[in-house]
Amino acid sequence: MNRVFIVIAALSLSLVTSMSAANADVLWLTETAPPKASASQVADHAAHHHAMHSSTSAVSKTATSDSGKHDHTGMIVLDETPGKDHRPSKQVWLRRGDDIKKSPFSDLDGGDPSLTLIDQAGKKSVVEAGQENGLFTLKAEMPEVGFYEAYLEQRSVKEGRLLVELPKIELLWASCQPKEIDEEAVAKPIVNEAVALELVRIHKEDEGCMNRIVSGDVVNFQVLSYGKPVAGIPVSMVTQEGWRNTQTSDASGTVAFTMIREYFPNWLEFKKYHTDVFLVSAVMEKNESGALNGQSYSSVRYEATLPGKYRPSPHDYRSYAWGLGISFFVIVFGGLAVYLYRRRRLKPYKEVRVDDKS
Repeated sequence: MNRVFIVIAALSLSLVTSMSAANADVLWLTETAPPKASASQVADHAAHHHAMHSSTSAVSKTATSDSGKHDHTGMIVLDETPGKDHRPSKQVWLRRGDDIKKSPFSDLDGGDPSLTLIDQAGKKSVVEAGQENGLFTLKAEMPEVGFYEAYLEQRSVKEGRLLVELPKIELLWASCQPKEIDEEAVAKPIVNEAVALELVRIHKEDEGCMNRIVSGDVVNFQVLSYGKPVAGIPVSMVTQEGWRNTQTSDASGTVAFTMIREYFPNWLEFKKYHTDVFLVSAVMEKNESGALNGQSYSSVRYEATLPGKYRPSPHDYRSYAWGLGISFFVIVFGGLAVYLYRRRRLKPYKEVRVDDKS
């Protein structure tokens, strides 16, 4: 019985390890700009990582871990200043690897890329991407307040397998004016029925442009293929501090993750608008054959990614405020009580005169 248990545990551990290795080199989009570095440094780093990505999956895992050791650009600053979502112009960058703090910024791998922007009404527009310091970047203007989805599709054949990378990002132009917001349109998810694999964050019914995901929230995602739910797809979430969780999509293609708290500063260093980043990825493989640019393949691997942001729960800084308030009250009340106690025990000076004549 013990041997069977050990074998099952070993198989489960190997499965989790293989899934983590499979998702370690994913491609994803971000609004976080690259750190300040020379153009040659960044370009060399991108070329260095592209060379690593062209190897086998086993070597890719090793190369990804090595990239953390040979980090040319250093730790990436992810915390954002408040008000960024209120800008109608957006700039998006491309990164490779699921280490949110250290995964390098990248350029396209020279495959067959296409870039699409979809607004809340479902209108599609082809967006021209460019380069900045040798890195992929996209600049887009939001014509109206609300959510937008930017889709990147890149196809390449490697070792007889077609790799279809499908990173997307949810962009938001927020407004404090209720009259400018269509609440029904904001709550409705944006779906691209032209992609083979897509991750969609399910918005809350009362979600507006000013709502934010906070730690402790349960966030639901749906796995879609050409606009239809897909069951049995492993979906992984990784946070910038390295916490990982993997769920399998149910019959409706839905998975749920609880956003854990990863922000534990001192009271004087607490930032209400501190932003943490998470990355959700899904992988689907099919036995399909064909050819791309003269290269034949016998299987297809789809990799979809969707990043997101969340902030500390209001209960966190409220608890800090309550703690500070209670501490202040205890100090003041305690000091006053000690003062009154000592005051009552203090005997006033009394002068007694004795008349000897009487």
